[in-house]
Amino acid sequence: MAGMPAGIRTYLDNASKASGKSEKEMLAVLSKSGLKTHGELRSHAMEALGLGHGHANALVAYYLKPDWQSGAAAVKKAATKKKAPAKKT
Repeated sequence: MAGMPAGIRTYLDNASKASGKSEKEMLAVLSKSGLKTHGELRSHAMEALGLGHGHANALVAYYLKPDWQSGAAAVKKAATKKKAPAKKT
């Protein structure tokens, strides 16, 4: 799985400024909504956080990809690049 696209971070930072809420607070708003689909979550983010379509879209994409939030994708990618030491025979 690929890591988070670089542009998403900029959108998230700007969404935080626009809404006056931290990233964690914005994710909590989505989580508490009980909504599941991207479209429903995006509409909710636009209404509840006062975000435009682009910022809400990026926030929801981020919300729906937990690997992007935890950095697990980057750690996993780095781990797969390491080669196991050769076995001694």
